[in-house]
Amino acid sequence: MGVFKEEAHIFETVAKYQDRIYNDAADYGFPYDTNNVPKNVQAVFDIIAEFKEIDNQGGRKVKKFINNRQTWGEGKTKGVSVDVIIYWEENEGYLHGTKCSISFNNTAGHYTKFKPDCDAFISIYVEPYKEKV
Repeated sequence: MGVFKEEAHIFETVAKYQDRIYNDAADYGFPYDTNNVPKNVQAVFDIIAEFKEIDNQGGRKVKKFINNRQTWGEGKTKGVSVDVIIYWEENEGYLHGTKCSISFNNTAGHYTKFKPDCDAFISIYVEPYKEKV
C-alpha cells in the first residue's frame, strides 16, 4: 500500500512550512501568490486532481480519497476544503491510514499585513486515521 507515499510526503512537507496566519488566531497556513504558485503547493493541487480522477473512475477496493469537500465565500474571498484519506492497510477489521484536512483560501489582499506579496494560503492538518470496515 506504499503506492501513495510520495503524495502523502508532499502534504506533510507543506504542513511543516505553515506559519500562524493571524497574530490573534490559532490558524496556521502556508501563504502564497496565486500568480506565482510554489512547486509544493502546485503539487498539492495536482495530487488532489489526480485523486479526484481516480475516485471518479471507481473500481477501488477501498473508499474514496476525497471526502467532505466544502466551499465558502465568493469572488476574491473564497475557499475550498477537502479531507484526503490515504489508506495504508487493513488490519483487525479496521482501515488504517493518514487523513489530511486541506483548506485553500483566497484572502483578497487581507494578508498584506504579514506577507504583502501573498493573496492566498493553504492549510494542511495531517493526522493518523482509523475506520472500522
